[in-house]
Amino acid sequence: MVMVIDERLVNNWFRRLIERGQRVVLDNNTIHVSEVSGCLRRAYYERLVPKATLDVRNIIMAIGNGIHYQLQDLLREDGWQSEVEVKYDFKKFKLVGHVDLYYPEEGIVAELKTTSKIPERPYDQHVIQVNAYLIMSKARKGYIIYIGKDGRVKVFNIRFDKKLWNQTVKRAFYLWHCLQEKRSPKPERSFLCNLCVYRWKCFKATPTASKTIVEGGRE
Repeated sequence: MVMVIDERLVNNWFRRLIERGQRVVLDNNTIHVSEVSGCLRRAYYERLVPKATLDVRNIIMAIGNGIHYQLQDLLREDGWQSEVEVKYDFKKFKLVGHVDLYYPEEGIVAELKTTSKIPERPYDQHVIQVNAYLIMSKARKGYIIYIGKDGRVKVFNIRFDKKLWNQTVKRAFYLWHCLQEKRSPKPERSFLCNLCVYRWKCFKATPTASKTIVEGGRE
């Protein structure tokens, strides 16, 4: 059989690349920080609805992940740990996260986010992530590092916010209950709706999406 290289084949390569790096959700008693920091309804559908085989986001995510892996590999030489798993046991379920970069010597957690445009302030979902990692890892300092496609870099210092953590816990319990009862969470309208493959299940019309796409949305 003669191999024919076309757009479908290349897209399939990227899909397989993303699937290889994805963390498998073992059961509904494990909730991920990346799920509760974003749209809960999308997180629910991500578990239950089969994903499209071709999606331009696979390529965007693969590019962002490539930067992650190279930096993580480099910084291991300086004492940083990467993809550190952190857990918080709520008895009924476990909240699990994976920290991009952890520096045990000084108790620092850092998240790497690639983006088409550097934001003026950190995105809420990323603040929720780092805030959770601070308490889950018992770290003292937290940072969000944005890496723009234009070569710019911006770093935000995140201080632990107990009120935000309590809200995160409530969202985790809500998602857990929805998974147990097999009912979808309420829609959460935002500018990200037009970027969501499940938007047709939520709204007939969605708000206009921002041109800014955050690719480094891995947990």
